Amino acid sequence: MSRLTRRIMLGATLLAATGLAGPALAQTKLKWAHVYEVNEPYHTEALWAAEEIKKRSGGRYEIGVFPASQLGNENQINEGLGLGTVDMIYTGVAFAGSIHKPIAITNAPFVLRDFDHFSAYRTSALFRQIAKG
Repeated sequence: MSRLTRRIMLGATLLAATGLAGPALAQTKLKWAHVYEVNEPYHTEALWAAEEIKKRSGGRYEIGVFPASQLGNENQINEGLGLGTVDMIYTGVAFAGSIHKPIAITNAPFVLRDFDHFSAYRTSALFRQIAKG
């Protein structure tokens, strides 16, 4: 996984962790659930991100990573996010689109040509408008 991908993933994870955990000063334990096997980059990078968050927050945030559907299948962990039984998940645009239909446009095949196109979309007024939902 490239250094840029790691930084993007860490930034998104830090944003999610701080947004969910609030300004607590004591150690906050979060659950990160996903459906990927332990040898997949999604899992190994989640472990890396969890460790980085712990280091960079001075131990204030500790993230337990639960791979391979340990806390439920993809439908269940998506629901668990809304219920508060998990704090962080990997999810696809299709699942996000089932909750907020406009975001599903990103799931259409061949919509985004490459990473530069994705980056332009991510910072666009269109995406900001869609993400408001």
